Amino acid sequence: MKAEQFSKNILDLHPAIRFAGIVEKSGHLYASSTRPGMEEHLKGRNPEISFSQAAYIVDLRNMFSSELGKLNSVVYNYNKVKMISIPVKEHVLMISADNAGNSDELIDIILKYIKSVDSELSLYPPSNIINAEKKQILRNLLESGIPEEMIADQLDLDVNTVMLLVQEIDRY
Repeated sequence: MKAEQFSKNILDLHPAIRFAGIVEKSGHLYASSTRPGMEEHLKGRNPEISFSQAAYIVDLRNMFSSELGKLNSVVYNYNKVKMISIPVKEHVLMISADNAGNSDELIDIILKYIKSVDSELSLYPPSNIINAEKKQILRNLLESGIPEEMIADQLDLDVNTVMLLVQEIDRY
């Protein structure tokens, strides 16, 4: 199951869920679904900042997994909405939910769903996630013998995304 369908399915799990999106660890949102008729609370660049911050915080909190156990979620309760971040594979599932919704109930429903579809999930973004210029940079770095991990850091992408892009480049 691709990220776009996964986001739509998450939205369908509970009426309190307003938005579901998949974010790379760099904070780049590349697949999402919004419940029709919902008012956007964050405008301008604020959604981008929120996604980047959430991905960064999940990454930071994962550092404590060896001592505290696996990170299940991070929840922010605002007057208008709840923002929930859930690590999924090497990505972050971003959820915006009505404030009236019960966070623990939503997280439980979502985690059960993720577990049920885990083997089917393919959350890596399509190749059009990067523009032609960035693809050329990737190609040049690759031909220079630079490891994929360093390329991922250089291009602010997930390592697995870089590996998929490299496979695509090798086909042409």
